[in-house]
Amino acid sequence: MAVTGGAPPWAPQYVQEADVPMVTARRRRRRSIGFRLLLPIAVATIGVGVLGGMQTSSAMDEAREAESSGAVAQALTATVKLNHQLEQELSETEALLQRGGKAGELLLTAQRRRTDEAVARYRATVPVAVQVAPEVRGLVDDADAALAELPRMRESAQFPPEGQPAVKTSPETVYDPLTHAMFAVGEALAAAPTDARLNALTETVAALNAVEHHAAEQRGLLRTVFARGRFEHGELAELGELYGAEAERVAQFERVAGPQVTARYREVVRGADVDRARTLLEGALTADSTPAGLRVDPDTWFIAKSNALRRLYLFELEVIGSLEAEATRQHAAAERDALTSGGASALVILVSLGIAVLLSVRTSRGLRRLSRSAMDIASGELPTAIAEVSSAPGVETVRRLVRASNEQAEKALSGPNDEIGEVGAALANLHQQALRLAADQAMLRHDISQMFVNLSRRGQTLVQRQLHLIDEFERGETDPQSLAKLFALDHLAARMRRNEENLLVLAGGEPGRRFVNAELLVDVVHAAAAEIDQYPRVETNSIADLCVVAHAVGDVVHLLAELLENATDFSPPNSRVLVTTRRGVDGLTINIFDAGIGMPPGQLQEINERLIRPSMLTSELARTMGLLVVARIAARRGITVQLRSSPGGGTVALVLLPTALLAPPHSAVSRLTVTSGNGNLPDGETLRTRRPGARPAAAAPAMTARPPIPAPPSAPTGPPSAVQSPAPTTSPSPSMPAPAATFAAAADAPTQAIPAARQAPPDRPPLLPSGLPQRRPGDLASPGRAATTSSRTDSSGLLDPEAVRARLSGLAGGIAAAHRELAREQRLSAPPATKESTR
Repeated sequence: MAVTGGAPPWAPQYVQEADVPMVTARRRRRRSIGFRLLLPIAVATIGVGVLGGMQTSSAMDEAREAESSGAVAQALTATVKLNHQLEQELSETEALLQRGGKAGELLLTAQRRRTDEAVARYRATVPVAVQVAPEVRGLVDDADAALAELPRMRESAQFPPEGQPAVKTSPETVYDPLTHAMFAVGEALAAAPTDARLNALTETVAALNAVEHHAAEQRGLLRTVFARGRFEHGELAELGELYGAEAERVAQFERVAGPQVTARYREVVRGADVDRARTLLEGALTADSTPAGLRVDPDTWFIAKSNALRRLYLFELEVIGSLEAEATRQHAAAERDALTSGGASALVILVSLGIAVLLSVRTSRGLRRLSRSAMDIASGELPTAIAEVSSAPGVETVRRLVRASNEQAEKALSGPNDEIGEVGAALANLHQQALRLAADQAMLRHDISQMFVNLSRRGQTLVQRQLHLIDEFERGETDPQSLAKLFALDHLAARMRRNEENLLVLAGGEPGRRFVNAELLVDVVHAAAAEIDQYPRVETNSIADLCVVAHAVGDVVHLLAELLENATDFSPPNSRVLVTTRRGVDGLTINIFDAGIGMPPGQLQEINERLIRPSMLTSELARTMGLLVVARIAARRGITVQLRSSPGGGTVALVLLPTALLAPPHSAVSRLTVTSGNGNLPDGETLRTRRPGARPAAAAPAMTARPPIPAPPSAPTGPPSAVQSPAPTTSPSPSMPAPAATFAAAADAPTQAIPAARQAPPDRPPLLPSGLPQRRPGDLASPGRAATTSSRTDSSGLLDPEAVRARLSGLAGGIAAAHRELAREQRLSAPPATKESTR
């Protein structure tokens, strides 16, 4: 399991985050669960809406059909009324001509005005009917053409041309094309409605219009016959034809109108004028056998027939009113049905959608809350808890953190008693299992770290004892070759101690070496160089005259030793490693130059990131353990370490010591400290350096140039501590040229090399690391005592106080060494403490 997000900086990363990216709601396009819940309901609602729409559409079609039928009915009404007005105008024109062409002209003018009004209504309503019933367009066009000739017809009928037969110039003959065209339009409009009720009424109106048309033609024909007193050729047959057509239309009316309308027809169309007109018509039809039937006053016949036609027209208006009312009723009913159907469908859809949305919103809110809580726990709470558990100092702290995190996760993921709640409980259980696994790993790491700390402490104790024994052997050895071997053994033991400290740093323990006084920075650098194999290759240049505070001396020495060993191992054996310093506003930068082959930019960036964010030691990072130790020490002390490529080749390591770790040079009052196992004396270490020169507190003028320390023999080094490619190691050459580009910046300043050998001068006894002359067995006084004494006595022969102080310091060092050895022997003889199980 790869811990990401809030993992501790030293957590092992077996799987890179780029290989297994963390899936979050921001990176992945989320599909709303509410949409999925609404989808089936929406499909069902759409089906209901389609059915309701079809029903509403059908109702709307009926409403449009009723509206169309109403338009046809209005057009039929306008046509019937126009036809009636034309018949009336024709009758008034004939009456005017029979009266001589002058009397009653105002009546004709008034009738023509009514006809013009009827023409206007006709032209306003018929185009709409033509759009509804395109089949009547041809007849309407013919009627419109005939209406366009109405002014000419009126002129011809009122003022007939002379010299032409009366039959051709009579008003009936002149108006006959227009009346027949209007009659044909009425017949066609009557057949247009598809509704049975409307169709019956329109056929009734059309039949009554035909009856009126035939009766009007009978009126005009018989008026001429009665005025002449005889029938012309074909007039009787024409009268019989008109009479038969009228009777046929009356029969059609009675068939389509129904009993109630027929009864109403008989009730309205009756009276003395109706009976008299029928009698006179029947008498005219029998004029062949009864000539007296033609001896009738034309005005009497005209008045009687006109009154009968008026009654017929009144009834016709009643039927037309019923037709318009029925069309309006059907249109209103159709619209009401359409609105009802549409409203009901919309209401059902809205109610269904409302309930569905309510349930979906409640469900999706619960799921969204659960998803948000799960994402918060997965990306925030769980990584943070794992980081805290991983860095917990003890078992009880781990248990407390696990308990608090589980309670918070259970509270955040709790839900209702349904499937959502079960999912939340399952996620809380997963959180508990993941945190339990992290806690087990943290306890296991804690146990392993403690084991490593104990092993490192024991190893350090043994190495420290070995170092003290070597120091004792060095004090009692006079043979230069044996002394050189002891120095090599001392150097190897110091390297072993650094390896033990590496294990202690990786295990998270405190450093084993403690210093109670600040140390000069140049001594710290030389002490670090003294702990590596190829220390003679290290040179210093322009080291700042500053001190490192006491509590950081051990860590700085360790850090610089790892970087110097890395620089020497991965550079040519005949090259030099240069150490320089540069002061800045925020601290002191130590530069370590090598002449290696360098590293690619990508690898360099990876190492710098690892130095900034140290991780746990894994099998992959085992071969770069030194850099991991450097990163741990730098993180603990606030030191910034960075590797860069040198312009002239090789690599430069930049170590930025913050101001808090630096002190003025006068802080290094003494570099000799003592340690006590029983706590009576302050605990401390002696800084072991290879730097020539005596310490200012105890050195004589003759000892200002301390003889060099013999170099240890070549020994095989351990695995490299960096990722650079190591150069083949050979024996150091006496002359080791430095790379020109790397050291060009420091060429002007004198360099100080770490000596490769320490040999006793022939005229002086060898000096101990403390600066005192080495005593030989059998000698009561150390060689060169007279010179030393003479240099440290005044003119009165008294001893120099500095010499006394040096001797007393040597005595105190021996006592401190005895206390340390005694304390360590006591710790080694004591039984190891058992560790309480963290499970």
